[in-house]
Amino acid sequence: MRACVITLLMISMAAAQSGPAVSFDEVARKADAARAADRLDEAVRLYQRALRLKPAWAEGWFSLGTIFYDADRHAECVDAFTRFVALKPDVGPAHGLLGLCEFGRGNYDAALRHLFRGQELGFGDNAQIRQVALYHTALALIVRRNFEKAIEQLSILVNLSPPPNVVRSAAGLAVLRMPVLPDRIPAADWTFVDRVGEAELAEMERRAEESGKLFERLLADYPKAPELHYTYGSLLLSSDPPRGVALLKGELIISPDHVPALASLAYEYLKEGDPAQALLYAEKAARLAPGDFAARTAYGRALLEQGRVADAIRELETAVKLAPDSPQARFALANAYTQAGRSNDADHERKEFNRLRKLLDSGRK
Repeated sequence: MRACVITLLMISMAAAQSGPAVSFDEVARKADAARAADRLDEAVRLYQRALRLKPAWAEGWFSLGTIFYDADRHAECVDAFTRFVALKPDVGPAHGLLGLCEFGRGNYDAALRHLFRGQELGFGDNAQIRQVALYHTALALIVRRNFEKAIEQLSILVNLSPPPNVVRSAAGLAVLRMPVLPDRIPAADWTFVDRVGEAELAEMERRAEESGKLFERLLADYPKAPELHYTYGSLLLSSDPPRGVALLKGELIISPDHVPALASLAYEYLKEGDPAQALLYAEKAARLAPGDFAARTAYGRALLEQGRVADAIRELETAVKLAPDSPQARFALANAYTQAGRSNDADHERKEFNRLRKLLDSGRK
């Protein structure tokens, strides 16, 4: 009996010393006030305290994550936004910020997963997050050697708003297929990369005449530089096909195993109605780069034009597996399925094609 009384007395004394219990609502209110007043260290402590009281408070995780993001505390930022998206998985800006924090940690594959998920869900009216996310998506793609998709991301960014200067260097890296971040460009290459980026940006901004002049000067100054003939030749295929084809073949003189140039020539010969010539370039491209969806798509289309439907389907199914978000691969596979009489499969691929095109045309807003 005596022991029970003493125990109860000790509990009462401890409670008295600790003071009255503070409610979650009060701590959350203080955390928001500290953040609004820019007392960020205090805000972090209060948010963490509130989240211990109520771990399912999604808004608290978001607020805490943004503080860590602004402070470049990337690991803590990842943890906060991971917890947020577990509670609210369909919030585009949160996935975008989570991707940016993963980028800051150097986890580029994880960054791309969340950045693309953010684009798919949409960033709403948050133009700043959209622009920063697009830019860093392009950088992550460059580091991961997905240069064509990086250029696509930069084009979307440029079409949304006037690009900052940093976009120019990113465009140059993507065109030149240099898998480094802008701050890692060797000093000896900086001027060259910057000039190439300037020419590419002019093309993205639909200043075709200026872009052409810039590329012509680059070719004159750097006649043996890899990638220039391919890039400029690709741009000319729509306005001056003979000159474009000549430049692509010029790239093959410099780099005989240049897979994008081989694939581009295959596509051009398909457009011109010469599937036999297309097959020569496409087959080599697919052999050199079996993991390149564009090469496999070109090869599949050339096979289909030659009447080799089963072989074409095999190649195009591989292309879709390699790049399930590629509209062109989906469309080509739909055509192959149609020729094989597989109408249900063809309908599925057309639906995917339309969905992807809509997503791309919307600028992933």
